[in-house]
Amino acid sequence: MNLYVDGDSEGFAPDEFEDIKLCLETLLAIRAGSQPLDRELGIDYEQTVGYPLDVAKNMLSLEIIEKVERYEPRVEVSSVDFTGDTDGQLVPHIYFVKAGG
Repeated sequence: MNLYVDGDSEGFAPDEFEDIKLCLETLLAIRAGSQPLDRELGIDYEQTVGYPLDVAKNMLSLEIIEKVERYEPRVEVSSVDFTGDTDGQLVPHIYFVKAGG
């Protein structure tokens, strides 16, 4: 799965920002249901197959926001944008900011 994670580094220590970015990339690259001790971990990208493009984008955006909120409380998703790749797949671009106390 191709995806891009980036954020506003304001408020983060340099090492913390890179650690969070890596954690988010890992979380969002895992296929939901593939982790034996936590079947909710990851994203179910296949759930959107067969839906119109706008509906699929909304479904994926919602799941990404919910999973980041659950598994990475240090940040908040500020936006999720999409581009298409050459295979016709959606490529999410996730932007995050430091979570407000």
